[in-house]
Amino acid sequence: MAEQISSVDTTSEQNERLLGFSDAVFAIAMTFIALDLGDIPENIGQAGGEPIGEYVAESARAYGVYFGTFLVVAFLWWRHHLIFRYIKRTSKALVWLNIAMLALVAALPYPAQLLGESDGSPVALLALLIPLVLIGVILWLQWELALRQRLTIPRLPSGTIKYVRSQLVNSPVTLGVGAILAAVSWETESSLVYRLSLTMWLLLVVVALVLRRIWPVPEQATEIILHSDDGEWSAAADVDEQEATRVRSVLSRIRNGSDTDRIKVLTDGVVAIAVTILALQLRPPEASDITNAAILESLRDVPWSNYLTTFLLISVFWMAHCRIFRRVLGADTVLLWLNLFFLMFISFLPTTSALQAAADVPETMVIYMLAMFFTSVSLSAIGVYAMYGKKLSVAPASESDGVTSMIRSLVMAAAFLGVVVVVWITQNVAWASAIYVIIILNGRISRPIGEKIVELRKRRQEPQGVAS
Repeated sequence: MAEQISSVDTTSEQNERLLGFSDAVFAIAMTFIALDLGDIPENIGQAGGEPIGEYVAESARAYGVYFGTFLVVAFLWWRHHLIFRYIKRTSKALVWLNIAMLALVAALPYPAQLLGESDGSPVALLALLIPLVLIGVILWLQWELALRQRLTIPRLPSGTIKYVRSQLVNSPVTLGVGAILAAVSWETESSLVYRLSLTMWLLLVVVALVLRRIWPVPEQATEIILHSDDGEWSAAADVDEQEATRVRSVLSRIRNGSDTDRIKVLTDGVVAIAVTILALQLRPPEASDITNAAILESLRDVPWSNYLTTFLLISVFWMAHCRIFRRVLGADTVLLWLNLFFLMFISFLPTTSALQAAADVPETMVIYMLAMFFTSVSLSAIGVYAMYGKKLSVAPASESDGVTSMIRSLVMAAAFLGVVVVVWITQNVAWASAIYVIIILNGRISRPIGEKIVELRKRRQEPQGVAS
């Protein structure tokens, strides 16, 4: 029995649980980074309480640390995603290296919180950079170990090996320089060196692009057919072989393309954790004050409507994501990063929800709806790219379905922005309720518009008759 091994497949039978475990830990770490973005003070936005503007200004550093750390962790997950497209078997040493890496990933919310709450402390920055460097080193060691133990696709082209190795070395070296600068800043108390250390985060992408020029991305997928009688590989997973072959044949022509299995697993994990974190708003009374009166007061004061509303909106985003990825079975680097930006904003929504629940005033509603707007924009970007990135759309679907899905995402983004503008101008949070009417009507409005657009496009493409 022949088995087709391909770098298009992001999972393999032997690595399935290892990758599922890894994606779950990355999803939890990404989401938990936003868990402690500053405690919301009591009576915020009320008479005698802290003004909303002052609180947001004080939390700006923590928010910046969240977005920066999320993107670096996403960058490292991308590297993990890359190497395990080529690593198709496992060993005890590889598993233990992966566990060591995940232990560092899971602990990242702690140094991220330290840095967010510190006032430009180089020690806090060093505490975050050291585990990030170690994660990069372990990823590189996993690749070298897999090559040595022949756990990768057999007979990998030398260009592919060099490309992956160069990309893996980038993060520990670049962030290592940042760690050295942070240590120098600690010793010299130099704010300039501290800022230079922070810029190394941005250089990750720049260096990655430079390395791609030196060691380019493989033009096509690496594929090989092995026979089971050689005893080297286990039987293929129980999948629809014709469908798998068709998908691989399309994706093999995409530059560095892959399937979307791990993207969907990571997305489902982040969304599930985000909606669960929302429930932290539902706090019971203090243990020392559990009386019938205290319980009734707690039930009355718990922000049920805010919790359910945000849960509903995140669920709407998730369902839209499912609709997009029912059609899109292939991913390239652009789609992968668009999805990571979407997850970054999804993970931030519980923070804005908690702020809006603490003070139901126009300022917090604007912040809440802005977060929804950016989440919707990132999801719309995925839909638009999937629609016009023709090589990615490998699942058969009518053109009107794709256009309708894209329109629904764009309408939602426009609706959130419209609510932001109206609430800011009128200073009345009641206008936010309009978003739920739009959600209900969106499907009925978008489909006829999508069908009309497809019809007009077909008419324009029809050859014009020649006048006699």
